Amino acid sequence: MGWISEHRRILGTLAIGFAAFLLGLVVGIIVPSPFFHKIIIREVQKEIVLVDTVNMPLNEGLYSGSVIQGTQTRQGYGVLTTNDGTVYEGDWKNDELPYGIRTTPSSVYTGKFDKKLNNHGFGIIEYTQEYINNKRSKGLPDEQIVTKYIGNWAQNNKEGLGRAVKLDGSMEFGRYASGLLMSPSGANYQVGDRIYGIDASHHQTDIDWDHLAIYCDKDGKAYSNRASDKTYMQPAFFVYLKATEGATIKDELFGVRMIEAERHGLAKGVYHFLHLGSPIEAQLRNFFEVATWTPGDLPPALDIEVSSEVEQYGKDTLYAMTLEWLRTVEDRWGVRPIIYTSNHFRETYLNDARFKDYSFWMSRYGSSEPTNSWSIWQYTERGQICGNEGSIDINLFQGNYDAFQHFLNGVNTR
Repeated sequence: MGWISEHRRILGTLAIGFAAFLLGLVVGIIVPSPFFHKIIIREVQKEIVLVDTVNMPLNEGLYSGSVIQGTQTRQGYGVLTTNDGTVYEGDWKNDELPYGIRTTPSSVYTGKFDKKLNNHGFGIIEYTQEYINNKRSKGLPDEQIVTKYIGNWAQNNKEGLGRAVKLDGSMEFGRYASGLLMSPSGANYQVGDRIYGIDASHHQTDIDWDHLAIYCDKDGKAYSNRASDKTYMQPAFFVYLKATEGATIKDELFGVRMIEAERHGLAKGVYHFLHLGSPIEAQLRNFFEVATWTPGDLPPALDIEVSSEVEQYGKDTLYAMTLEWLRTVEDRWGVRPIIYTSNHFRETYLNDARFKDYSFWMSRYGSSEPTNSWSIWQYTERGQICGNEGSIDINLFQGNYDAFQHFLNGVNTR
């Protein structure tokens, strides 16, 4: 009898529990909980089908390119020619052009647009000879005629950080408001007398490319540590980006940052970090899989800095691998690479006649310049810049803007 009573009790408990489950299920259907809702509800998205169109008439002009099927909504690559002959070209999204190219008889603008196709955000505008001739005909001197502007915009006005290049070769840089440069008083330097740049890899925190600038003192000298005064700024003219390391490592941010550098008007360069313990053929293969070079870029750089590897593998291995990398890259791209290393490493291991024809990008932190010849000097790894919250490497090119242009446009090419 005791066993039967216990059995009946267990069955009764199970029955009550099952009834409660059924009741909960019914209530869940009538008034579903958030958890239950997530289980049974699925967001349904319609597939967007694109079709090509040619000279589709719109209120503002004619459009040739992709649209969403059954609509006039521009989506994907397309070209709009407005009624006044202005041409807008780029990748459209939901009938808007977030980034693209606008061409008129007076200028070519490449950058961001707002919904009304005004310059809005970061962009680069280059003015045509027709525009320049028109300004000259009105009596404007060369030092007042802007040929190029690289910087931020708000509804077609220069707004925020930007750099303007004048017809006489002079430049101005700083913050603009309603199209006018707000120059701080007391500045005792000309933009372009010193050429600063940065280098970065995945170790650096994200960079705000739209607002990139290098803090300096009133004489134009960039700080080697955290900025004590943020009144004055220099533009960043160039950036070296890590592409690869050894035989297998590829920098995860390299591709995106190369695009950002291009879009923001910086001279860009790539570098490879050499390891003596990996076959040089594999390291070259790794480098060429991701890195690119085009005329106008900085010379590709080979980063050599691990003294312990030289002690392990010997100087002969260092010389053989270094020269193999340098000569292979030069043969492939037709540009002579530059060597990045520390002042101590160069004096200890690379003070050799076989490297006399190569330019050097030297690392020596502090106020003392490298003791040997150099083209670029990395003088701090603790720099602070506008557009980056952490510490970053800051580099100085040896020469002014004209010398820098010469460096980019042929001094290292065959």
